[in-house]
Amino acid sequence: MQFLQKYITMPWFRNQRIRYKIIMIYFPLIFVPLFVLGFVSNQVYTNAIVKKTIKNVSDNSSLIITRITGMLTNVESCANMLTINLNKLIVEDPQSQGSSETSLQMYTQITNQLSFAMLVFPDVQSAAYIDANGRVFGSNLLMERNQELITSSEMLKQIDASSGNNIWFPMQQRNYLTTDSQEIVMTLGKRIVNIYTGQKLGMLILNIKESSLSAIYQKIGSIQDGSYFIVNERGVVISSQHPEDLLHEVADPTLKNWITSSDNTSDLTSFQHEKTLVVSSDVPSFGWKLISMAPLVSLTADTRKITVLIVFIGLICLFFALLGAGMLSQLIAKPIMGLTKHMKKVKEGSLDIEFQVISEDEIGLLASGFNAMIRRVQELLTNINFEQKKKREYELALIQAQIKPHFLYNTLDVIYTLSEMGRARDVQRTTKALADFYRAALSKGRETITIEEEVRNVKDYLSIQRIRYSDVFTFEFDIRAEVLGGLIPKLTIQPLVENAIYHGLKTKGSLGLLKVTGEIVAGKIKIIVSDDGVGMLPQRLEALVKKPESPEQAVGYGLRNVNDRIQLYFGNDYGLQIESQPGQGTEVTLWLPFQSEEG
Repeated sequence: MQFLQKYITMPWFRNQRIRYKIIMIYFPLIFVPLFVLGFVSNQVYTNAIVKKTIKNVSDNSSLIITRITGMLTNVESCANMLTINLNKLIVEDPQSQGSSETSLQMYTQITNQLSFAMLVFPDVQSAAYIDANGRVFGSNLLMERNQELITSSEMLKQIDASSGNNIWFPMQQRNYLTTDSQEIVMTLGKRIVNIYTGQKLGMLILNIKESSLSAIYQKIGSIQDGSYFIVNERGVVISSQHPEDLLHEVADPTLKNWITSSDNTSDLTSFQHEKTLVVSSDVPSFGWKLISMAPLVSLTADTRKITVLIVFIGLICLFFALLGAGMLSQLIAKPIMGLTKHMKKVKEGSLDIEFQVISEDEIGLLASGFNAMIRRVQELLTNINFEQKKKREYELALIQAQIKPHFLYNTLDVIYTLSEMGRARDVQRTTKALADFYRAALSKGRETITIEEEVRNVKDYLSIQRIRYSDVFTFEFDIRAEVLGGLIPKLTIQPLVENAIYHGLKTKGSLGLLKVTGEIVAGKIKIIVSDDGVGMLPQRLEALVKKPESPEQAVGYGLRNVNDRIQLYFGNDYGLQIESQPGQGTEVTLWLPFQSEEG
């Protein structure tokens, strides 16, 4: 940097024309980075590809693990369903032990249950039930072959010794209790007992093919020239896209050691004399690891081409940059200085200026954008003033609507009546509720309050109305704790509650229920005010939802007032949604952004 400063302050340099000055300054700034770019771009691009591949592979691995976990969970659900169904079939059938005809009927019923379960849970490839006498009921006749091997197998002994919990047996090949002795299967075993007495009824065998697991790799995601496979804690491959690797330990000792190390999740290193990207993801509950491998050569095959292309394009850009250096000095400097002066005036607060546009090039577009920005700022200031005025008008209209003489008179009449009846405690509660209600309506001039304060105000209002209309409605609140700290324009919920009482419940003719619920959905606050009153006709509901063309055509001023206030505060993504059915009730949903006083 010091060398460049000395260079540009030399007398001979200062005496050069601007065009040559620009060329002499820009030539080293462009020419040198071009050669550096060819070398650096390869490394940067390779790192970017590796990081992106790791992310994509990790995302795909999560989807694969979720699908595999869901498949194994479905097998366990199938076992649980068969446990219940076999209990019903065997325990509740008084003829389960009888003649050969009855035994044939029982055989048919059990195999039908197995087939039905496999239909409900298609992840199960085959199933068998072995009763207490050693008789095999298979979903396929091939499951019943080699009876001697079945009865003497260690797998059945282990199942028989269990307490009835699900037992998973690892991937294996066997010539009993499978439909194909060459097929690799994973087996779930379960001891079936009488759910009433605990007496053993038999044992259940469910098989899932390894090919069902490996098929998930192709459906969810693939890696260029790479592969997925699953290994157990001993480094044995139990599922792979390459069948020849199944049930064998990982061939490369370095890779096996990397996999069995619990500290590794992703790495770029040499395996089998080739630099390879490998990503490991844990499969929960089974001690497995899903391994994703991709050779680096395949991932970065286009890196060298891109590097050459970058250098070539850079040389062309250098040529045109030097060619246009002279013109830029004349075409850019002067208009930019003029635009800068106008910007300084704007910075000082003067918005009544406009920069004269004399060209249609980038400078002209910049000047046009500057003028458009000034006009837009002026419009925004006007709109802000208008919206602030509308907010105040809505606030004043709402407060005036709440401080209605008839509501105050009616409440005072209630207090007087309660006093004559000697209900001093109710007089105190009603008076306190009335005072709290009007205190919240004023809220010390604040425009927004917490939802907790708003709910407290609504409860005060309902307490008063409940005394007046004790035979008209009851009310419930179900507001989640995390909602209470959110902010809301004051007197937002109360008009909805008042509307529900006077237009929904009061004319119902029987005791109704008014319910207020609140929760957070997708980062937004959702508050529902519902009643089981008379509801609204479709025409009335359409008139409420439709935006009126003039104030005289407006229907439901109170609801529209609330909706407009919310959208003035938070934008058009928030507001009210109304659903109603005649004779069933009305539900008003209020959407707000989740904001708090701390935020």
